[in-house]
Amino acid sequence: MSKQYQVLAVVISLFLLFPPSAYSAKSDDATLVLGVISTNPKKAVKRTTPFAKYLVSQLQDHGVTQSKVMVATNLEQMVRWMKAGKVDMVSDTVFSAVTLVNEAGAELLARRWKSGVAEYSSVFFSRQDSEIQSFDQLLGKTVVFEDRYSTSAYFVPVIMLLEQGFTLYEQASLRDMPPADSIGYVFVDEISSSSGEVNMSAWVFNGQAAAAAFSNLDWEKEIPPAMRQELEIFASSIAIPRALQVARPGLTVELKQALTEVMLSAHLDEQGQEALSQYKKTAQFDELDQAVQNSIDWVEKAAPLLEQLY
Repeated sequence: MSKQYQVLAVVISLFLLFPPSAYSAKSDDATLVLGVISTNPKKAVKRTTPFAKYLVSQLQDHGVTQSKVMVATNLEQMVRWMKAGKVDMVSDTVFSAVTLVNEAGAELLARRWKSGVAEYSSVFFSRQDSEIQSFDQLLGKTVVFEDRYSTSAYFVPVIMLLEQGFTLYEQASLRDMPPADSIGYVFVDEISSSSGEVNMSAWVFNGQAAAAAFSNLDWEKEIPPAMRQELEIFASSIAIPRALQVARPGLTVELKQALTEVMLSAHLDEQGQEALSQYKKTAQFDELDQAVQNSIDWVEKAAPLLEQLY
């Protein structure tokens, strides 16, 4: 047999022994891959690696011997990675988690107390002397949001407005006033060199905008006390999870169960506490109870309303 036919015979033998269906999208099933969506890969990897290593240390009996962190630049890329089986688990906001479940077939595992917080809500606020007490009093006026990808400072408050049937008008600037039958809005990070909650609050405080919306946590921590005394909250959303853990489709039931058990108990031992602390100050993970599920259901039902804005 010629050398060419010998090589062909070997290739055919390998194909018969290991057909294409035998190969998973991951080259090494012993490697646990955690996915992160971030525009700062270096920081994301640094924050996530200690937690990934802790999981490996607790999953040796399940054949997991090493870990890897993969950073996607956007949600669309992470959906593709999870569908292809390249990433085993992702932690992200409730909107991203719901998208991964619906578009990538991911499965919810647990709630993450990111930055030490289990849940938060969005609040709308205005000046106390503006007498704005309801959304209909925002018609013909301007609301300030943070950026196009913020859960608490855009997605949730916009859904609250759309659910009640209001028409929204994106302004090019604060001087571009909305029609009298619409609620105008701007993004602080797009029209100002000084973004953030303090700047948003200052625009309301100074009368440049009628209202602003961001998380109740930022309301309590970010606004200077002297400024907050002149402002008041007039609407709040339901509480939503700070972050959720989701697993890729195709991950074995045994490994998903083991992952969940390790996460739920991580805060109970010293090694786990240290790993969680480095994982963006995560306090713990807990189970998805009915209250959490109700908030997830609300997001899943209401999220399609956002399509009206695109």
